[in-house]
Amino acid sequence: MSRPDLTGRFGRLLRANGRRSPEVDARPHRLDELPELVGGPRIRHDPDRDANPSIVVLMPHLSVARMTGGPNTVFQVTERLAARGAHVRYLACFGPLDQDLAGLRHHLEQLTGIGGPTGSEFGAAAGPKAIVGIGFRDVVLATWWPTAHVAARALAVTGLEEFIYLIQDFEPGFHAWSSRYALAAATYQLPFRAVVNEPILLEHLAREGELPFDIHDPGRAISFLPAVDRERFGPAGQAREGRHRLIFYARPKHPRNLFELGLRALAGAAEEGALEPADWQLLAIGGETREWTLPGDRRLEVLPWLSYRDYAAELGRSDLLLSLMLSPHTSYPPLEMAVAGGLVVTNTFSTKTSAALAAISPAIRGVPPDVDHLTKAIIDAARECEAGARRPAPFNLPATWAESLDEVMPWLEATIISVRDRAGQSAGADRPAVGS
Repeated sequence: MSRPDLTGRFGRLLRANGRRSPEVDARPHRLDELPELVGGPRIRHDPDRDANPSIVVLMPHLSVARMTGGPNTVFQVTERLAARGAHVRYLACFGPLDQDLAGLRHHLEQLTGIGGPTGSEFGAAAGPKAIVGIGFRDVVLATWWPTAHVAARALAVTGLEEFIYLIQDFEPGFHAWSSRYALAAATYQLPFRAVVNEPILLEHLAREGELPFDIHDPGRAISFLPAVDRERFGPAGQAREGRHRLIFYARPKHPRNLFELGLRALAGAAEEGALEPADWQLLAIGGETREWTLPGDRRLEVLPWLSYRDYAAELGRSDLLLSLMLSPHTSYPPLEMAVAGGLVVTNTFSTKTSAALAAISPAIRGVPPDVDHLTKAIIDAARECEAGARRPAPFNLPATWAESLDEVMPWLEATIISVRDRAGQSAGADRPAVGS
């Protein structure tokens, strides 16, 4: 065997490190030292809850300060169930429950427009030792892929064969190809009925979800288009003055929002001579970025985190939105900007094609997610704004959540009866009502 060459740089490195191998922790490890893959509360049977079966809504958290479009959409659905007589019980399974329950109830009332208390119950079920009691024939509703695994565990207690899964994105895409990707994808193999946020997401699930059932079966799944509140979103009431405004929905901490691509595309448009500082104000919104200097003395300024009403007003005063998400879901900002009367540059992905986006509104310009296509789309949209001939484009979106969920609510009621009925028949029980 030849001896190692201890001359030159390699030899110096070996000598500097004493030719010692890295220290290895040789002690045996325990499985409880491995990070939890899913987590969530343990489930036990609570016989005191058998007499009044609930709709148990498994939430990531129940904190008003952390509410975004996803959790708020859950409340639009579930509070309408509560208003129809169902007993709804919310559980914060992975994050905090606000101590100020009055504030939480006020948020739900202001959000949904459902007047008066619905009687919904709130509970905390987070933490490594959390145990939550579930009653027989409780219908469990999952809202995020880890909660789907919790919902599947609960079936052994509820006596039901299925849970309800409110799917608002292709959530394996939240993660790199990894254990968490695999576990998120595995939720689509679980026994559930689905409520899907947007028909194009439903189509992606049919194509890529590897579901063990036909998701186009109306007994298995239903989809809806989200509503955009016309009282909040709309063109500014007065003519726009001064410079045009471009808003970049910038979320650098969320990889699927393609922050780097968006920033490079803005720089590319600036290099091509678009977005002149005398004509355009460039603003970043999202609460997670800083100011950036772009070519030609252009500056991307930062808008602070805004209330929902102030955010809507900013869109109404703006001309162009750059909002990206590598997902088969539109996300809400492009829809809101279309209603606010501006143009949108966003990316295509899978079933989220340019044609599918244009069918929602011709104001939404979907292009492939690369710098060249995005740069050209920004330049074209900016020129259209500068030409001054653009008027707010039509859009195909519900005006209210009551309209958005017009078909979903009867479907949910029938589904709740159906899954309980099957358990009732197997146990020799009477057919339960939705609100019982």
